[in-house]
Amino acid sequence: MLSFPSRARPISIRLNLSIARVHSLTSLFCFPASSRSWTPLKVVGDGSFGTVWLCDWHTPLPPNTPPAAMQCGAGARPEWSGKRLVALKRMKRRWEGGWDECRRLKELESLRAIKPHPNVIPLYDFFLLPTTRELYFVFESMEGNLYQLIKSRKGRPLAGGLVLSIFRQVVGGLAHIHSAGYFHRDMKPENLLVTTTGLADYPLMSPVAYRGTAPDKDVVVIVKLADFGLARETSSAPPYTEYVSTRWYRAPEVLLHSRDYSNPVDMWALGTIMAELVNLKPLFPGQTEIEQVRRITDILGDPSDEYGYDSRGRQRGGGRWDRGVRLAEKVGYVFPKVGVFRNIYKQCVIQNLSDNASLIPPPLRSIRPPSTCGLHL
Repeated sequence: MLSFPSRARPISIRLNLSIARVHSLTSLFCFPASSRSWTPLKVVGDGSFGTVWLCDWHTPLPPNTPPAAMQCGAGARPEWSGKRLVALKRMKRRWEGGWDECRRLKELESLRAIKPHPNVIPLYDFFLLPTTRELYFVFESMEGNLYQLIKSRKGRPLAGGLVLSIFRQVVGGLAHIHSAGYFHRDMKPENLLVTTTGLADYPLMSPVAYRGTAPDKDVVVIVKLADFGLARETSSAPPYTEYVSTRWYRAPEVLLHSRDYSNPVDMWALGTIMAELVNLKPLFPGQTEIEQVRRITDILGDPSDEYGYDSRGRQRGGGRWDRGVRLAEKVGYVFPKVGVFRNIYKQCVIQNLSDNASLIPPPLRSIRPPSTCGLHL
């Protein structure tokens, strides 16, 4: 079970918001009376744009809303019994223009447009306080986030089956968002919320594991994508802002100041997150944008077709990326020439995984790397 310190003393409050205006939606539940009541339990997040509290919610939620997963199973804390836990997010900005201004908020717009999915955090309610002009969102509460899960391991690797479970859930949520016509733009471990619900035996994923070895016992994790403050429609017209996601998870074209990008930036971030989940440390921890690009090329090679071909006639490395070279020239960056060893290393990792194809999820079983791999990991 994840734990994080409380930064606020529990204070019970009850607000009668009978004059608060609620925007009626067919996809969201809105009760006739506009009174809302909650008890804040602790602050669980405080960022540039908003503060999030774990709260005991006393007002009706949408029909058939199940209790939060963190209140169920072996990991539920006794003090949560009898409560209706939600995550209450207060936006720090004051919305002097009222609902006409609020409805243009990208986070609200995307959450309204994306249909419910098991791996996307659901929005239960939202409202604007008429006295303070503060906008509130009511979400399902989760135990923590993927960053906190990684830190809680203290160097102990996650079971291979747990990594696959997290991968499937994140891919499922991301595919759902993309199919709805949006891309996230801020994929990072902190925005992947998690709740642990118990323990499970996972099949061994190591290609060198002895037969008969006991399965890996590890936590069961529910993962949900959250924080859609930077989300944009896939069909929306660029240019977009240069800043997108935390530097370590930015795609190369964004690091090179491209303002014309789309869904692939989420896929790049997904890859870096999964590598961090396996290694328990960031894959590309650059201190500046240029250093970030250099760290990427150190591992993946530069965009070149000079590495030749493998025994099956397939090109080694990522191949040419003319657009990237042009973007780099505009910011005064020249891609360094990098040897091919790391590319061969990467292919060998995939080869060893393919030898255990029955343990790999179906979307990955179609990968067929070269069979002439000389390394044994």
